[in-house]
Amino acid sequence: MSEPTPPEHNPERPSDASQDYDVARGPDGESLLPPVVGILGAGRAGTAFARALLAAGFAVDICSTRPPKALRHHLKIYAPGATAVDAEEVPARTRQHPRGIVILAVPQEELDELDPALVDGCVLIDATNTWQDELLPPWLQAAVDEQLPTSLAIAGRFSGARVVKALNHVAHTEFDAAAARDMPLDQRRALGVAGDDDAARGLVMALISAMGFDPVSLGPLAAGRVLEPEGPVFNRPVRRADLLPYAR
Repeated sequence: MSEPTPPEHNPERPSDASQDYDVARGPDGESLLPPVVGILGAGRAGTAFARALLAAGFAVDICSTRPPKALRHHLKIYAPGATAVDAEEVPARTRQHPRGIVILAVPQEELDELDPALVDGCVLIDATNTWQDELLPPWLQAAVDEQLPTSLAIAGRFSGARVVKALNHVAHTEFDAAAARDMPLDQRRALGVAGDDDAARGLVMALISAMGFDPVSLGPLAAGRVLEPEGPVFNRPVRRADLLPYAR
């Protein structure tokens, strides 16, 4: 895949995309984030996300291919405090909030095992990546063959959710050390956020800030291509200034 080039900077667009970030706060400044976040996938990435969320004060409902009873021991080691549930239960508690959030952290080769209607009405964070040795579902392979951002295909598949691309361009081995909730935003590692829905993108930016990173709005979902493997910022310790040239 060829490396995307930064689009021409638009001087009329706020460089910090603060209008997106402010969407996640109410008129009195209160947080609009849900107290519970669901995670589909309890592998190394999913449990890394869970640890960061738990440290930030969120409750986490998480699932894997193993039954919840078998998953509990795994979570005691890799995400103490997270609640093991069936996949159907992952969105249940977060959906009780008007702005429920679910993180998609399963291997892309297993996406067909998920019922797309499961996350209807939620903000779905696409934290997945495409790896060359994976056998992808036909609908996703078609997007790869056409050199389209995979999040566009995922948004089409999970059409009842508002899909936002984020959290995928930091290695799970670095996630704990990279999260710096006590540091000022401008001293944190930056994470790109792309989504067609402004409110959903703003909500995810607020969540990423709470997790200890500096969220940077890249604009529409297609802009998330720069976050994919072989992209210019993938698995690199970037700051806000490194991501802003790719914002649309």
